[in-house]
Amino acid sequence: MTNEVEAAQDAILQIENWSTWHDQYENPDSELNARKQAVQAHVASIVEQCPAGPVTVVSICGGQGRELIGALEAHPRRKDVGGRIVELDVANSGFAREWARRAGLEKLEVMTGDASVADSYAGLPPVDLVVISGLLGHIDRADRQRLFDFLRQICREGASVVWTYFNWDEEKTQELRNDLTERLFAEESLEVLEGKFAFVIGRNRSTGAPEPFEAEAKLFTFGSSRQ
Repeated sequence: MTNEVEAAQDAILQIENWSTWHDQYENPDSELNARKQAVQAHVASIVEQCPAGPVTVVSICGGQGRELIGALEAHPRRKDVGGRIVELDVANSGFAREWARRAGLEKLEVMTGDASVADSYAGLPPVDLVVISGLLGHIDRADRQRLFDFLRQICREGASVVWTYFNWDEEKTQELRNDLTERLFAEESLEVLEGKFAFVIGRNRSTGAPEPFEAEAKLFTFGSSRQ
């Protein structure tokens, strides 16, 4: 790992103001903007391809909804979309909630809550799309595996998962990919963006039947990758 990449990694891991962090999403020259656009393209495509009728989406640690709401605010099927964005930061969840309201996403709930516990996803219909952006680099492999196991409990068979990661260590990226496929999430695409962050955008599809929902389970600890 180069010194430049090490500095970038350290800066990300020490972020304290996650609202300010989102400012870079709208900087056209930033890698976060490129990541956002890549995720938005997958979200728009997946929603378009869903069968007619309701579409249920989930965004885990969804921040201000830049990728999810941004992809749906002008989407022709936005009225079909329901589900939940789970975000602990009050300012970020408030931003997302107001944006969803303005965008006419009346069925999309923005929950100010802990995305790391199963109860935050209770009561959802079988999910068609899960977005996990900006989280996986902050949790260790054991936590990622627990989270992927949990996805089997909320996703319908055929559901899509769009995820992001840092390709700073190709072996770890491959571990993550293997962990998903071993849990019956077949890989459909993988893209590595240019730049010092080397963001990875993956898209996988559930090929297994849903498993029973386990309430009160702890899914991950944010920041466990630093321990």
